[in-house]
Amino acid sequence: MLFGSLFVFTMVALMGISMVGDAWKTRPIGAVLPRLHAAAALFGSALVIGAALDGDTRLYNNIGMAVVVILLGVYMGFRAHKGKSIPKAILIAHAGLAVACYLLLGYYALNK
Repeated sequence: MLFGSLFVFTMVALMGISMVGDAWKTRPIGAVLPRLHAAAALFGSALVIGAALDGDTRLYNNIGMAVVVILLGVYMGFRAHKGKSIPKAILIAHAGLAVACYLLLGYYALNK
């Protein structure tokens, strides 16, 4: 399950990278990619939660970080939906915490 979630989050990261350029330059982002990004992130999170429920307690750190990443993403989504620009500090916090979460998940997946 960890390798599956790592694969899903790799796709989520690629989608995020493709959106960050527009967000950083305060350009509007299309409607489909953010929704796909969010849906894939939730699916990957469900896989991580499933692995944690199977007894891998190392993943609790990832779940805690993911909650914050998701909340920041929802905040950015609401701002973008209202036509407002996304604060760069929020974007940096979302991306930075997501990268940390991804790297920790990779470490756990590769060091079973």
